[in-house]
Amino acid sequence: MASQEVLDLIHEALIAHGINTIRGQHDVSLELENLRFEAEILDREQRDSTLWLVVEIHIFSPLLGTQPVIESFVGMGDTRQQATFQAFGKFLIGVFHVLIEGLAKHVCDNMQADIEFWQRNDASWKVYAGPVITQAVVECTLNRTYPAFYAQLEKLFSANVRPGSHFVRIFVASHGGELIGKEVLLDNETWPEGQAAC
Repeated sequence: MASQEVLDLIHEALIAHGINTIRGQHDVSLELENLRFEAEILDREQRDSTLWLVVEIHIFSPLLGTQPVIESFVGMGDTRQQATFQAFGKFLIGVFHVLIEGLAKHVCDNMQADIEFWQRNDASWKVYAGPVITQAVVECTLNRTYPAFYAQLEKLFSANVRPGSHFVRIFVASHGGELIGKEVLLDNETWPEGQAAC
């Protein structure tokens, strides 16, 4: 079921960026472009006094064919609203600018997405990369190894992925300096070669 609260937040964020939008009953779309957002909240659990939930946002663009980009963010808080705001904040600082700069014609005053060009003999890609978001109670050890992983991911992608538009999402978790979880998705599907590069 559509989350009206998250759709309102998306709508407000787009308006704040000077983007004309249409707030539908179940989505938010850009007025002059065929980019559309749907959102829902998946309740997870309550641990002690902390509520856990997942904000899931589906992004539709003709550049990606019929398959949407699906982005999920965990939020925690004393209330549902706090947990929702925390999860949505991760969306804003993470993939939001990649989406509006890469899938629409919007350019922020200060480019928020890094732009790179990956290529091989028969194909090239303009890559919009978002920031590496870290959450740590002590120094994050992933920052030291991530650049080498990202370089390896570029080589794998350029050598093996078909021409056209794609979406790659990376999640890596460590604890005590040890890798405890990883997920690399290519077009919303697990990408085994990408995960093996972690």
